[in-house]
Amino acid sequence: MLVILSKSFSANNSASILDIALKAAKEGEKVGILHIHDSCIMLTSDQYHRKLVNAGFNVYASKADCEARGLLKRTKGVKLVTYREWVQLVMNEYKKIVSWN
Repeated sequence: MLVILSKSFSANNSASILDIALKAAKEGEKVGILHIHDSCIMLTSDQYHRKLVNAGFNVYASKADCEARGLLKRTKGVKLVTYREWVQLVMNEYKKIVSWN
């Protein structure tokens, strides 16, 4: 399952989608979280980033969106992806796609 997040939100608001992703991971499904647009800002929170990594999720962010927000140096441990790589994730890497706006 690839979860695509586009808006920044607090840790409290992220609970429901992360709960769904955790359940899928516990059932043995490969889970990735792709941050685009303003959701890239959430990756600057160490607490949020640790939560994703500790859950075993693959953590991705749009390189263009991070660059536009001045976040390239603040996304350590995150796989920055180009638009072409994003398409590869959707078409070849994950069986299910969930877009969370």
